[in-house]
Amino acid sequence: MSEPREIKAGTARTPGTSEGQESNPVTEGLSRRTFLGVGSAGLASAALASLAVNAQERSDTEKADQDHSSSNPGPENKPLLDENPNSNLPPPTDHGHIEPIWYSFDLTTKRVEEGGWTNQVTERVLPNSKDLAGVRMRLTAGSFRELHWHTADEWAIMLYGNARVTCLNPDGTVFIGDVGKDDLWYFPAGYPHSIQGLAPDGCEFILVFDQGSFSEDNTFLLSDWVRRTPPSVLSKNFGLPQSALKKLPDKSLYIFPADLPASLAQDKAAVGGRRVESPYQYTFEMSTMAPTQQTTSGEVRIVDSRNFLTSKNIAAALVKIKPGGMRELHCSTPMTSVMCRPSLVTMSKTWVIRTSSFSKCSRRTSI
Repeated sequence: MSEPREIKAGTARTPGTSEGQESNPVTEGLSRRTFLGVGSAGLASAALASLAVNAQERSDTEKADQDHSSSNPGPENKPLLDENPNSNLPPPTDHGHIEPIWYSFDLTTKRVEEGGWTNQVTERVLPNSKDLAGVRMRLTAGSFRELHWHTADEWAIMLYGNARVTCLNPDGTVFIGDVGKDDLWYFPAGYPHSIQGLAPDGCEFILVFDQGSFSEDNTFLLSDWVRRTPPSVLSKNFGLPQSALKKLPDKSLYIFPADLPASLAQDKAAVGGRRVESPYQYTFEMSTMAPTQQTTSGEVRIVDSRNFLTSKNIAAALVKIKPGGMRELHCSTPMTSVMCRPSLVTMSKTWVIRTSSFSKCSRRTSI
């Protein structure tokens, strides 16, 4: 990212004159204070005029909501309308057009494998999400998300259960760690990593990638790399006879079942112990973190590169709002996962406003 250009203060002058020229007598009576006063009055008039127009539009909308104008004689999908009440009949404060600000994981196709499943919300179905993509994944106990890597950074939050994650560093060191509900992990782009569900019932988690066009179906799999490499090359690389390589997979694994692993200490020892231990921590126990800020209406936990040192490009906030509470009006460009409802979200952009409400707690939604 390029550095912001420096804005240098200068002396304003009338076009066609030099700094040493006398001031124009015609403009002497228009002081800076007078000019600013005229400008402020003009802006105020424009703002009041805009408010008057918007008030008229709101009045028209409120009237239309109550009369025959909002009727729909055609067939209706009642369950879907109940999930989207503020799209079906927007509140009168909404104005103009904003692309959809949310998309449910339940509307995307699941990729189901023996050992678990995954689905995703990306820029393809949520055009507003240019910089972030979301993936939801489930692994049964013992099952793996195969060792893989990709061109985007990966941030994750555990929604359910327990998992063991592994990450390989370019210097040959290895990170292995266990995560539970509300814990996080972060893997930099290009770093090979794997995820395994633990007892008693595996896990479910949400992944966030810093590319809106990211696709979980286009990651680089170890099984693909190995099966597309000539056996003679593999034999020379690993120092093994070609006969020893016959049991390598001949298809993509992606998600696959396996036995439950040994203890965390045993797994670390099996790969070389302290000699190959990663100097970097790729997991974060948000479940044990004290709230960053707490009020009578709720609490927030903020995790960024100041307390989760390896998470360089993605920051997160876990916000819990009590019934009737409100997250203050603010500006940001996040991807949000609504994990419990009912709740209400309003988004505005250059005087265009759109409201969405969430009335049930059974679905997770990406915003």
